[in-house]
Amino acid sequence: MNDAVRGYHALSKHRPDGFAPGPGQLDWATQPAPFRRYSGARLVELFHRPLEETPPYDVVFAAPVGEPAPLNLDSISQLLYDSLAISAWKQAGASKWALRVNPSSGNLHPTEAYLLLPPGAVEEAGLLAHYAPDVHVLEVRAELPAPLATQLSAALPPGGFLLGLSSIPWREAWKYGERAYRYCQHDLGHALAALAIAASALGWQVRVMGGVAEESLDGMLGLDRPGFVERECSDVLLWIGPAQACEFALGQSLQDGLAALELRGSPNRLSREQRHWPELERVHGLCRAPRQPLAEWPKVEARAVVDNPGLPLRPLLHRRRSAQSLDGRSGVQAELLLAWLRRLMPANSPVPFASLGEVRVDLLLFVHRVQGMAPGLYWLARGAVPEAELAAGMREDFVWERADDELPLYRLLDGDARGLAGFLSCGQDIASDGCVALAMLARFDAALEEGAWLYPRLYWECGQIGQLLYLEAEAAGLSGTGIGCYFDDSVHELLEMADSRWQSLYHFTIGRAQWDERLTTLPAYPELRRPPRQ
Repeated sequence: MNDAVRGYHALSKHRPDGFAPGPGQLDWATQPAPFRRYSGARLVELFHRPLEETPPYDVVFAAPVGEPAPLNLDSISQLLYDSLAISAWKQAGASKWALRVNPSSGNLHPTEAYLLLPPGAVEEAGLLAHYAPDVHVLEVRAELPAPLATQLSAALPPGGFLLGLSSIPWREAWKYGERAYRYCQHDLGHALAALAIAASALGWQVRVMGGVAEESLDGMLGLDRPGFVERECSDVLLWIGPAQACEFALGQSLQDGLAALELRGSPNRLSREQRHWPELERVHGLCRAPRQPLAEWPKVEARAVVDNPGLPLRPLLHRRRSAQSLDGRSGVQAELLLAWLRRLMPANSPVPFASLGEVRVDLLLFVHRVQGMAPGLYWLARGAVPEAELAAGMREDFVWERADDELPLYRLLDGDARGLAGFLSCGQDIASDGCVALAMLARFDAALEEGAWLYPRLYWECGQIGQLLYLEAEAAGLSGTGIGCYFDDSVHELLEMADSRWQSLYHFTIGRAQWDERLTTLPAYPELRRPPRQ
């Protein structure tokens, strides 16, 4: 199995002399619809509060803020609005497209969300519902029969619910071909971090439920039923609610009962036709997580790192944008870069990172325009390996000089790395035109030794890092963008790595954006639906 995953990873690499197998050109006639909808499902309208009603930005990363919010339609609405909703519409001529709070590769958004709500959360009955971000509503797929609702209530700790995330691979494969699995998993990581941050603002935690196998989750979310033209598969089940010390069991009879629910609503067809990518489908099957033993969940207690005093959270969440180009001139002070890196340390930001447990990703930095820090290559040791082992298997001329008294940040080489960063990111100028670019390096061999199901979770961690970088850039009045196109092995050659212990899985850049003034920005929703006064 691991050899097959390695085979997919090698096949899906871009190289200077050729890209991973893909469509070659975009067939606009078959572009997938950006929103999954269930025709005939009953709708539950959700609310959203004005963005001024917000906690401070810095505090949400350290621990859930304040007392847990009561579980009701108001709090669920706010969670989804601050994590998975539309943030704006863009228009150019007759073309119009949505932007979302959670970013996505190519703005294609393969990630879907399903909620399992106990009785009394939003209605008297327990519900299985799909979130439709285009209109900010829940589509009710099933009302739980009383005996099943009682089982769900008995299984869940009070004040919380379950949320499943799934992927529609065709949305990414339409543009990216075999490499699409990577992008689906990046997006899943961004969504995880977005949910964790939004939940923290409500006093809730987000944790991965490992005690349910992914294949069983397909049935629980209703994704194994007839009617889906484009395949949709579950990726992860999350507990969202007041902090718990350990995972709780979802009994087999509960899982079987959910999988046997009579569902309402027919899934829409996203494309008039689709092309199948065999290795993409194969790797998805290989990497599905089996049922895991019930785990203890880490208690989140950290000192808030206050680098942005007085800055509110929610306006940042909703104005986050992916830059399309950077000005190639603007720089930052070293202290600002160090503040960004402090935010990325799991000990400082346990809220977005605690859901995955072990740290497996370190960062290679290409420092371009940072006043007070020499241009060149740097390494941020986030904890993927002990610091004493960092130099093992790397090029001998790296100096590994500590660059900060607090952070495990090491200077490797001095020099102008702008051209190098641009070349490694598929020749894209955006990687050289910012203040700094990053390559996220994951402990590939170690993860696969534990199980193929950890392969996608390496990308999840990268997506979580990317989400924090987006927010840190916005907080500084700058912009970031994730870069999924890069020459994998050329990065490894730069480091002179002769094996696959580390693999580059995601690139990122931050700078001052140049926005296309021909585009018109429109509100996310035509009207603000506010919750009724309590």
